[in-house]
Parts: sequence; C-alpha cells; structure tokens
Amino acid sequence: MTFRELRQFTEIIRTLGYPQPVGIDSFDTPNFELMANLLHWLSTLYDPEIVILPELSNEHGRVEFVRGVVQQMAIRSGFRLNPKKLYASDRFAVRELLKIASPIYQGIRSTSHGGEKKTSLPSKPTNTQKITTLSSSVPKRSVALFDQLEKEIQIREMRKAILQTSPPLDEVEKGVLSAVDGAATRLETLTRELDRLNSDEDALNAKIKQRKHELERQSKRLMSVQTIRPAFMDEYEMHEQELQDLFKVYFQHYRNVDYFEKELQKQSEVQKKKKEEIEKNLERRKNKEQVDILEKVKKSFNIPQYGDNKGLLESGDELGLVGNDDSDAF
Repeated sequence: MTFRELRQFTEIIRTLGYPQPVGIDSFDTPNFELMANLLHWLSTLYDPEIVILPELSNEHGRVEFVRGVVQQMAIRSGFRLNPKKLYASDRFAVRELLKIASPIYQGIRSTSHGGEKKTSLPSKPTNTQKITTLSSSVPKRSVALFDQLEKEIQIREMRKAILQTSPPLDEVEKGVLSAVDGAATRLETLTRELDRLNSDEDALNAKIKQRKHELERQSKRLMSVQTIRPAFMDEYEMHEQELQDLFKVYFQHYRNVDYFEKELQKQSEVQKKKKEEIEKNLERRKNKEQVDILEKVKKSFNIPQYGDNKGLLESGDELGLVGNDDSDAF
C-alpha cells in the first residue's frame, strides 16, 4: 500500500462526507472498528438496499460481518473484495475500501460537473461476452413484460372486486381449522415416525454395543489361545519327526526299487538280444549244413565214365561209401 493511495483514500472519504476524521496514519496499526465503520458506511452509500447487521462484540460476529458485506457487494455491484485483507484492518484494507470509494467519488464528481450521469462500475474490465448475452436477452424480457402489463390491465377490475369483497368468516374459520387439523395430523405422523426411528436407532446401538463386547471377548480368547501351547503339541512334533524319517526311508527304498527295475529291464533286453543272436547263429548253421549235404549228394550222383569194369567197380565202391557217409550224416 503506497502513500499516494492512502492520501487519495483520505481525500475521497473527506469529500464524500464521512462524519469522523480519517488520517493517513489511521491504519498504521490494525484498527478493526474504524475499518468496519468505513466499510458499513461505504456499502450503504453505494447501495442503500444492502442489509448489514454489524455484531462486533466477538470474533465470530466480526467474521460474519466482513463475509456478509463482501458477498452482498459481489452480488449487487460485482466488486471482488478480499475478506482477509479487510479483516486484518491495516494499510492493505485501505486498498480494498478504495475499490468501493473510487466509483462513488467518480459518480459524484461527474454529476457535479453537469456531465452525463454514469453508473458505478467495477474497476476490472467489462466482460464483452456477458454484455452481449444480456443485450440479446433484453428484447425477450421486454416482450414478456409487455404481455404481463396487458394481462394486468385485463385483470385489474377482477382483482379490485375480489379485494373489496370479504370472504365469510365461517368459511375462513373452517379453512383455518382444517389447515390446523391437517398440520396436527402431519405433526402426529412425523412424531410417530420420529419415535420409530429413535427406537430403531436405540436397537441398532444396542446391537452394535453387544457385537463390540462379543468382538472384544473373542479377541481376548484368541490372544489367550495363541499364547498357550497345546498339550498334544509335543506328541504331534514327535510324530511329525517320525513321519519325516519314514518318508526318507521310503524314498530311499523307492529309489532302490526303481534302480533295480531298470537294471532288470536292461538285463532282460541283453538276454533277449543274446537269445536272438543264438537263434540266428543256429539258423545260419542249420542252413549251411543243409547246403553242404545237398552239395555232397550232388557230387555223389555225379559218376565218371571209364572203359573197364574196374573203373565201374571203383566208382560203385565210391558210391556205396558215399551213401554210407550220408546215412551216417543223417
């Protein structure tokens, strides 16, 4: 906050006719009472229809006073005041008060010079889009207002006649009594509903309390069970150790049996191969012997031709010998 703004504010306040003296050093220290008086005076000077109920005896009342003035000024005039700076009541609060005082001073100054009367506007630039929207809505509002004024002319006489004639007191009394009875009936119904809701709430609270006690009891029981070692735990651990040992033995036996089965299978395969080899050798030898026998038979029947009987005899002797050999062979 500059010295120039402080001097400008004091001059504006003096020109507007504030009844109490306000100096440049009035806000060197926080002065909430002076700030509240200036804020109330400026706001009512700007818009007399603003309703302000100052209650400055306690902190809550001061906060509500500042908040109410700021909200009403924002709604009615568009001024955006900082409530924190106003509540601080120091030199920075003067800048916020100056936002209200400057438009009022400019309006009075322009009126005093005979110029055209200007409407006080906020210090920020005007929103063009908002102005365009409002301008486009003016003809619609004008037409609606014209229609309502025409209806007012039509129903004026009827309204005057109705206002001049007073309704019968009996009907009014009956209407009031029926309304009172309806309100009493509704009140009784709401009272019963409220009683039922209260009873349901009490029942639910009792159930919740019972469940909480049960939960606490079960939690304590669980803690006690977790801390106490069962009597059968030693026997269980002993049997568990025995089971582990038996499993090791069983696993060793299983491995041995599996190994022996594999070895037996290998030996059976070797024996099978040997047997097949022997059978093949026997078959081969048998075939070879049969071929040799057939060759010998063929040779025995192959007789050479000689000129004398001696040769025939010798050949016959050879044939008989060969035949004896074949019979022995068979």
